[in-house]
Amino acid sequence: MMTDLLKVILFLLVSISSNALAQGIEVLVKFQVDNGNFDDSKITLTENGTVKSVTDPAKAKTVSSLEFGKDYIFTFEKPGYITKRVAISTKNVPEDIKGEDLDFDFAVEIFEQYEGVNTVIFNQPVARWFYDTQEDEFTYDTDYTKSIRSALVDFDKQYEQAKKDQSKKKEEDAKQLEEARLKAEAEAKATEEAKKLAEAKAAEEARIKAEEAKLAEEARLKAEKEAARQQESEEERKREEAAKLEEEIRQATLLAEEEKRKALEAKQEEEKRLAKVKAEDELRLSNMKVEEEARADAIAKEAEELKKAEKAKLDEEERARKKAELEAEMRAADEAAKAEEKRRAELEELEIERRQREADARRAAEQRAAAELKAEQEKKRAAEAAREEEERRKREASEAAFAEERKQKAKIAYEAEQRALAKAKAVEEAQLRERSEVVAKMEAERKSLAVKDAGSVLSRTEEEIKEANRTTFQITIKREHMTYVYKKVVYNWGGIYYFRDEDSITKAVFELETQKQP
Repeated sequence: MMTDLLKVILFLLVSISSNALAQGIEVLVKFQVDNGNFDDSKITLTENGTVKSVTDPAKAKTVSSLEFGKDYIFTFEKPGYITKRVAISTKNVPEDIKGEDLDFDFAVEIFEQYEGVNTVIFNQPVARWFYDTQEDEFTYDTDYTKSIRSALVDFDKQYEQAKKDQSKKKEEDAKQLEEARLKAEAEAKATEEAKKLAEAKAAEEARIKAEEAKLAEEARLKAEKEAARQQESEEERKREEAAKLEEEIRQATLLAEEEKRKALEAKQEEEKRLAKVKAEDELRLSNMKVEEEARADAIAKEAEELKKAEKAKLDEEERARKKAELEAEMRAADEAAKAEEKRRAELEELEIERRQREADARRAAEQRAAAELKAEQEKKRAAEAAREEEERRKREASEAAFAEERKQKAKIAYEAEQRALAKAKAVEEAQLRERSEVVAKMEAERKSLAVKDAGSVLSRTEEEIKEANRTTFQITIKREHMTYVYKKVVYNWGGIYYFRDEDSITKAVFELETQKQP
């Protein structure tokens, strides 16, 4: 009896524990804001179409608890940024594994919104997660991802161009503001110089007028003093004449006349001296006015020269900027051509490796075709190298020409290169179509051979390929009977995808089959 009771209690405890574990899963969300912080950003979680929570993230990582049997949508948004959504379905999870560790994580990064960029693709989720019954884990829907991949690629191209245009516009606005500031400073400086010159001129004129008034006052006082002295002398003379005898009256009269003549001559001499001083003052004032006018002309000329120098400097900076833009565009075109050439080389090596399993006769035929294709590509690369060398000589010879002309030449060269690449791509596609039957047969043989039956690992190589909008981690594993190429593709917007020979696989399968052997 006691044993049965213990069994019942133990069964109840196990049931309670299982029910507690089966309540749901935890999802780790890694949220990033490109070129920004988390201010005014929010994460909205909806459950079966109803808002469950709105979070203001203060850090990059948050954890959300989700219940089984429901549909969830995470919405990541911030004013001025592109809103992104991630859908997660917790339905179809078997009851017997709901208590196991099914937690997973994903990363999302939002970008600034630029005018002219089509963001309709983000009205729907960028990724869909569901429970994969074959892998017994939560994974993203690869078919859904493939369906929106082309739209995401188009968005990446538009976004990069809009980002470049916005950066260029900011630089131009900053330059215009700097030019306006320099112009305002030059005008303010010229105005200040003119003001100082006018003030100096007015002060000098006031000084000259004060000196003239002072000289006139001194002359007046001197004349009054001389008149007073003469008056005193005349009175003294009269007193002396009154005291003298009558016979000396004639001599006194003659003496008075002589004194009067001398006084008149002295007065005339003084007037001449005052006239000379006044003429010298007027001449000095005239010379000062001429000197002030010359200084004003020199200042105006210096300001004009400064404006010309500033304009020449700005023109030189504009030419240097345009030259840098042209060189950047040409470098981008070269990098694109090199990347396309590398991709074609990888495809060619992959095709050669797959053709090794064909019959001897078919292998020989394809080797000849590969040799012809390689010869054609070598010829094409030699022609492109010769053309690039010719263009380089032309660029060096035409450095003195206008930047706009160089830009047009670079554009024509880029379009010609694009046409050449398109032509090479068409040839490559035609050759791939011719081999489609062989490749299909090889693919069927490869798929029929499971990884575990392909034999032991003979070699393992890793490679990292960085592109404008994504980074690919490629692992090539050569086994006894088959060679597999695994890829982990990480997009800049946050998406991560896994492939085995271009077939989509889950993260767990990727990590299991690419782990290093002990």
